[in-house]
Amino acid sequence: MGSSNPSIATLYFFLIFLPITCFKLCKCSSILCPQIEKQSLLSFKHSLQDPYHQLSSWDDDGDVNCCKWNGVVCNNSTGHVHQLHLRGLSLRGQINPSLLNLKHLTHLDLSLNNFNQTIPSFFGSFTKLELFNLSFAGFHGVIPHNIGNLSYLRNLDMAGFPNIVPAGHNNFYHSKTLTGYPDMEFAAHVSFPNLLQVDNLEWLSQLSGLKHLNMNFVNLSRATDWVQVINTLPSLQQLRFQNCSLGYISPLSYLNITSLTLLDLSSNNFHSTEVPKWIFGLQNLHFLDLRNNSFIGPIPANSNATKLKYIDLSFNFLNSTVPSWLYSCIDLEFVVLDYNFLTGAVPAGFTNLCKTRRLSLSNNNFQGNTSDLFGNMSECFLEALEILDLQFNRISGQLIDQVGEFKSLEYLNLNKNLLTGPIPASMGKLSSLKILELGGNKLTQNLPHSLGQLSNLEKIYIFNNKLEGVVTETHFANLTKLDVFSASNNQLSLNVSQSWIPPFQLIILGLGSWSLGSGSKIPSWLETQKNLTNYLDLSYTGISGRIPSWFWNTQILNLSHNQLHGEIPDVRGAVQFIYLSSNKLEGPLPRVGDALKELDLSNNSFSGGIAHFLCDETYPTYSLEILHLGENLLSGELPDCWKKWPSLRYLSLGNNQMYGRIPPSIGFLANLQSLNLQSNGLSGEIPFAMHNCIKLVKMGLADNNLEGNIPAWIGTSLVELRILILRSNNMSGKISSAICQLNYLQILDLSNNELSGVIPRCIHNFTAMVMKRSLSDLFGQYGNEKSRYSYSFFNARGIRESALIVKKGGKLEFDNILPLVTSIDLSMNSLSGEIPNELTSLSELGSLNLSRNQLTGLIPENIGEMKQLESLDLSRNSLWGRIPRSLAFISGLGYLDLSYNNLTGRIPDGTQLQSFNASSFVSNHLCGLPLTCNCSEDDGGKEMNEKAAEVEWFYVMLSLGYALGFSVVCTALVLKKAWRDAYFGLLERMWTSLTTST
Repeated sequence: MGSSNPSIATLYFFLIFLPITCFKLCKCSSILCPQIEKQSLLSFKHSLQDPYHQLSSWDDDGDVNCCKWNGVVCNNSTGHVHQLHLRGLSLRGQINPSLLNLKHLTHLDLSLNNFNQTIPSFFGSFTKLELFNLSFAGFHGVIPHNIGNLSYLRNLDMAGFPNIVPAGHNNFYHSKTLTGYPDMEFAAHVSFPNLLQVDNLEWLSQLSGLKHLNMNFVNLSRATDWVQVINTLPSLQQLRFQNCSLGYISPLSYLNITSLTLLDLSSNNFHSTEVPKWIFGLQNLHFLDLRNNSFIGPIPANSNATKLKYIDLSFNFLNSTVPSWLYSCIDLEFVVLDYNFLTGAVPAGFTNLCKTRRLSLSNNNFQGNTSDLFGNMSECFLEALEILDLQFNRISGQLIDQVGEFKSLEYLNLNKNLLTGPIPASMGKLSSLKILELGGNKLTQNLPHSLGQLSNLEKIYIFNNKLEGVVTETHFANLTKLDVFSASNNQLSLNVSQSWIPPFQLIILGLGSWSLGSGSKIPSWLETQKNLTNYLDLSYTGISGRIPSWFWNTQILNLSHNQLHGEIPDVRGAVQFIYLSSNKLEGPLPRVGDALKELDLSNNSFSGGIAHFLCDETYPTYSLEILHLGENLLSGELPDCWKKWPSLRYLSLGNNQMYGRIPPSIGFLANLQSLNLQSNGLSGEIPFAMHNCIKLVKMGLADNNLEGNIPAWIGTSLVELRILILRSNNMSGKISSAICQLNYLQILDLSNNELSGVIPRCIHNFTAMVMKRSLSDLFGQYGNEKSRYSYSFFNARGIRESALIVKKGGKLEFDNILPLVTSIDLSMNSLSGEIPNELTSLSELGSLNLSRNQLTGLIPENIGEMKQLESLDLSRNSLWGRIPRSLAFISGLGYLDLSYNNLTGRIPDGTQLQSFNASSFVSNHLCGLPLTCNCSEDDGGKEMNEKAAEVEWFYVMLSLGYALGFSVVCTALVLKKAWRDAYFGLLERMWTSLTTST
């Protein structure tokens, strides 16, 4: 009987419970949503625009069950609409309040649409909502406080921008999904308008059950107490406040948000604030993103956040070593500390972590030797690591064989360190490697053939090293996936056969400074690279001939410093960057397209006018930002159609044969930062319209025929000016004191004009010449390798800013000069009066030339305070008196000319003046070395007598002062009995005290 019980039970189940179950299923499938809810949904639909017919299933037919509509989820028992999922349907228009009839709604997702309205206040009436998502739905304005009525909320997402990466910001890391946080991948470091905002966040404290809160890109700047409000949410697990315009982060005396596992406060404005210690008291924290906040000071030395899997502190001003607690977090998978001021050696503790997939410490001040870093790595670290980024540090030594022991490494970046020696052959063991970056070091010797074994290798960056030797076909034999090979600025030679067909299809190729063989012709194998439309660098290779037509399909083309000749066609299409300087190109300038960003045709033989180039009516405006046409044979007048070029930041037409006036339309170049028109035949006055070019950093108009006064508006409008060069023109009149408002000025050259009057005494307002290295290097990036103008990563040499200044008796050209050079040259004018004493306050001035004027008076006595002077020329004036002794103690003075004045007396002895040639002092009334004219006894005796007289008068005056003071005291004691009694009483007490103590 016992064995039959299971069969009886099974029979009862089929006879009794199965029919009931089937009945319920049938009943559920036939349940309709209530008519009022259906009509509410239809009213909602009709109030919207549905351009892609995403709501086509929402039919008015009375027999259609709305529970089957797209995005609608009903309760299986009651038929009530519980969820609306309308994410990403591109809906537009105004939301109808008829939705209020959906009284059982628990999930409402309207994200990724375009409603273009404020958030309706009636949303606060959906009191049963558990999930509410309005992210990137086109809402704007203030978030209503009654959202705080939704007490059942567990997920609130009101992000003003989606967690996606905008086009153009992709990189290798974006394909890496963070375990557990798929929507927290990289978001670009860019600012977008905060269309949504709050006036406070106090209403959030009513949502005590909230677990996930996302308000990315919402303006929270008015919510100064946001930390305290968030601390009232004990259930909160994920908090996303990225790019919320937060400016203050307060301390916490106690932590109530102990459940927090994800904290994203990236891209806010916490300037001059240390990282709050309470953040590192969150014991359950798995994900921490504090990048791009301008935090200062050290990384906190202690932390309870031992469960961290992801930490990003990049783009701050953290200046400590890496604390030991960080590499003690055994679950760490992603470590990103880029762009700080972190110091010390890269901690060896990182190489003991077993789960770390990405270790990114780039753009810091880490030091140490590669043998310490790679010499003792744990097996699990070698197994797990996929990304290692140490670029832009100061890591030194040779790459050791252990680098080749990584099992999963896909990305290795050691650009811009101090690495030396060869690339080890062991790198051929990195079978997973996709990207190799070793550029900007001092690596030497040939490329190892073992790199050709890396069949997964996609990108190689080894530019700017000292690699030498021959690269052959075997180096590339198995690199079938290679699409980037950037090896410019080495000393390598390419030796392949004429019939060689590479196994790869490149999109980026950099062979600058290589020897390409084949009689210096453009290699024929390049024609097989059908995908080479991104970047091609063949600069400094000595290639000759005409430029092939298919090169113009390349987005970034650098063929500069070669022997190319012939004319070039009009440049239209998608090409954006063209560098063809220093060739033998000729003919008229090409017309260009509106996609072009940078064009450098300098130092060629282009001829003819430029009107057809500038005034082409094909496009209403152009996008060109850098235009360098200097050192050609261009002629004619400057056309007056600069209004078509509003994006120009750098303009050089120097060293051509242009003439006529500077047209007023040049004032439309509101973004212009550098203007170079020197060495032409331009005439007339500097047009007033140029006062609109308020971003100008350099104005170079030297060696022309310009006339008139130096405009006062240069000082009042062009307040960013660093370089003003008007040398060798016909400028006249006085130097206006308005020029003293150029606080950032570092080079002033007004020489060889017809200026008169006195040197303005306000010259001490050139504060950039006063404060030691007060300006950031605006004309360089990463060691003066790039100009501030050229933003193309691929044009490593950039557009170099330069200036000709008179120094050590000749004209010298300086590249990328700021802030390393400071100079004032007012020579060869008709300036009169004395040298203002205020000039000597320019303690950082490097070169001063006031020669060939009509200056009178003494050389300022404290000129020796200008300790940075390297060149001083005061010759051919009417200066008189003695040479100040302080001048003899400017240790860096390398050039001095005081000749042809009326100076008298002995040349002061010191460390400097006797080392100069006698020509520096001729045609004065001077004596002593280095002149052959010895000082006579009268001169020496006179000088000694003067010094003795000074000493005697000092003691005479000292004696008179003592006598006068003593007589005043005695007279007072005689006349005032009370004073006399007090005085003698004091003497008596002092005597008594003295005798008692002894």
